[in-house]
Amino acid sequence: MNRNTFKVSFDEAFLVGDTFGTSHPQLLFIHGAGSSDRKRFEELRTLLAEKGISSSSFDFIGHGETGGSLAGSSLESRVAQASAVINSQWVSRPLSIVASSMGGYVAIKLTELYSVKDLILVAPAVYDIKSYSVPFGPAFTKVIRSPLSWRDTDAWRILENYKGNILVYGAEKDQVIPYEVIERIYDSARNTRSKEVIIIKDAIHSLAKWLGERPDSLHQIFEKISGLFKPDAKL
Repeated sequence: MNRNTFKVSFDEAFLVGDTFGTSHPQLLFIHGAGSSDRKRFEELRTLLAEKGISSSSFDFIGHGETGGSLAGSSLESRVAQASAVINSQWVSRPLSIVASSMGGYVAIKLTELYSVKDLILVAPAVYDIKSYSVPFGPAFTKVIRSPLSWRDTDAWRILENYKGNILVYGAEKDQVIPYEVIERIYDSARNTRSKEVIIIKDAIHSLAKWLGERPDSLHQIFEKISGLFKPDAKL
């Protein structure tokens, strides 16, 4: 399997990422918050590359090899960072996205900016629209920890306009993302080509990491995602 590391300029930083596979990657992986980085998806990306499905991924500022400080970054900045990578030579079209946790909201926002064929959300989070431009830190935490603040997200409106395929993976034992978020994502996506929710039994919120430690469950997801890249495939 070919693996190439790349750097994409963003403001005064360089976003570090890589491609898995030999062809032009049409699949972009977006990681979440906390201690996450692009390596969370390595096992899945390797399986896909071995089947001829190339992918790109990168580390947001404050994570992984990109490094730097989260201070001054925000959800809005993450959408801009992902856009910089999409606009680079390291991502091709038609575009599909796999995104986890905070990355799920970033991916939903990206559907306003780009034509996204497949939107695959892994234990996705959504956020109060008031938090979008707030820098990460105490002020951001205060907004998102307000009870049920996520109900005031713009994700529902954005998903109403999404017309590609959407596949949502929820974790049965997720203590971070309420199941209502998964339900609302599914219900809001009323104009999609196809949509499906799959709940992974016994899984916790760090679903990408959890799957990486359970080859059988990971392989099931690999088969499902790889099926989207067959001609005229639907969920």
